[in-house]
Amino acid sequence: MDHYEEEPQNEIANRVGLHGAIQQSNSIANQNNQMQYQMEDAEQNLAEAQLDVNDTLTKISHLLQQDVLKPNEEKNGKLEWIPITDSKKRVLTSEGVDKIMQVMQSYINKETLLSNFDEKMIMRRMLEFSLAFSALIFMKYEVYFRTPTLDECKDLLKERLDEKLKKRKIAKELQGMEFNEEKVRKEIVDDLMGRFEYEIQKIKEEQTKLNLREFEMIFTQLKALVESIHNRAWKGEERGSLRRHFNISEVIGGAAQQPKKKGGWFGVGG
Repeated sequence: MDHYEEEPQNEIANRVGLHGAIQQSNSIANQNNQMQYQMEDAEQNLAEAQLDVNDTLTKISHLLQQDVLKPNEEKNGKLEWIPITDSKKRVLTSEGVDKIMQVMQSYINKETLLSNFDEKMIMRRMLEFSLAFSALIFMKYEVYFRTPTLDECKDLLKERLDEKLKKRKIAKELQGMEFNEEKVRKEIVDDLMGRFEYEIQKIKEEQTKLNLREFEMIFTQLKALVESIHNRAWKGEERGSLRRHFNISEVIGGAAQQPKKKGGWFGVGG
């Protein structure tokens, strides 16, 4: 009788053990699937971040507009781009900024990063970029670089008038002579009116030349950024970097999916 009672109990125990093993196996499989999904998401995010050039292009846009990167004290010193309020300090026109950004986007992009360039190809492309960009600016500098507005010229003319007035006053004081400010100012203005248009044109040309002096530094900065993007594509290095990471992730993911074997060393039952 005891023998017949023991057999159903063993059968129940085996079923319970089998059910527990199945649940454990399902739990491990779910964990592995979840881990695999997380790794795939991480791989995708890494690839997108590695190939994302939006931050670089945004930085270029701010630099071309002479925006200033300053810490924001209200945000724990976080650096933020602050637009300049004085338009007279701007070097490029809006059309100039837009055109240069268009050129930069054709070089700084995902396609360039995923290319396969040897050293000669990079040097040739950089030479072509340098010559074409310089020619573009040279042929249309009057469009791309700011010239002062008439109001800005008027303000500069007033500043020069006041400077002349101060010099005349100092000269009179050194000579020990009386200085009549209204009379001297009228003399300066009358003299200026005889060549008003000439002085306005002269101010425009002078300020445009000052803006053009910024071109060399602007060009050097942009060339360095374009060159760095090309160097990342040297011999397909950017593609190779992504591929190596994916291969490592696949190996890790494959190892994670393998269930652990019970037993002692090397899977031998103990």
